[in-house]
Amino acid sequence: MPRRARQDSAHSVYHVIQRGNNRSYIYEDIRDKRKFISILTTAIITFEATLLHWVIMDNHYHLLIRTGDTPLSGILWFLNRQYTVYYNQRYHRSGTIYGGRYKSYPITETAKLYSTVRYIVQNPVKAGMVTSPRQYRWSGHAEVLDGKETFLQRNLLDRPELLRYFAVQPEAALRHYLECTESDSWSASIAHATIIDPATETAQRLTALLDRFLYDQEMFNAVSSAEYRRMLLQGSRAQTVRPLRDTFIHMAVQDGHSLKDIARFLSVSYETVRRTARKSESKR
Repeated sequence: MPRRARQDSAHSVYHVIQRGNNRSYIYEDIRDKRKFISILTTAIITFEATLLHWVIMDNHYHLLIRTGDTPLSGILWFLNRQYTVYYNQRYHRSGTIYGGRYKSYPITETAKLYSTVRYIVQNPVKAGMVTSPRQYRWSGHAEVLDGKETFLQRNLLDRPELLRYFAVQPEAALRHYLECTESDSWSASIAHATIIDPATETAQRLTALLDRFLYDQEMFNAVSSAEYRRMLLQGSRAQTVRPLRDTFIHMAVQDGHSLKDIARFLSVSYETVRRTARKSESKR
């Protein structure tokens, strides 16, 4: 099946996700994470890009990056290739360490940028690694809060540039950033924009979860991911869709979404979601 062409433009903002092959660890220890950060720093400087946020998990990473003259594909090719060479040499292996192509999502609206920043910062919390994003070491969150160099020796992200998205005045910008990333109810006005409300965030979180889910279904080559997406979101009753929908419902429940929100997102009845969730629970 031919791959869809990427939207890859210079001077654009993207949310990038890259996962390990079969969800395996791509960072075994602190040394690996420091090396990745070193290579990422080199990539940002070399290609004159701007890093707006980042987080490194054990088996994947998230970047919020604004490209310069070099399109995103060139930056990610350098980053992933250099780290793969390092990883394979250190662990005496060969081949790819990544699970397919990186995922990239253009960020063209300020509200979407807010949602993405919150998603990146909250990623370690959602994974159960910490109870507060401030506790997680391998994230740009501490850089934004402290405004000074950390254990990384130098700031990796462009703090002033990130905060300019939130407000003109630095103090107000930091306050709005904190509301966006740490508050349970984040609807405060930011300059002439508004941080997206919880209902919108729920839809976007479910959309991101569906993106990751469909990415993992690339083994199903008979139907394209786009077609699966269309059928899932339209509440299709096709036999080929039903197992995928049931699995996604289980994933969404595990991710903390309410049955009502899942039903609305998939255009199915609440009873369908409730029955599927109960069936999944009984098999555990």
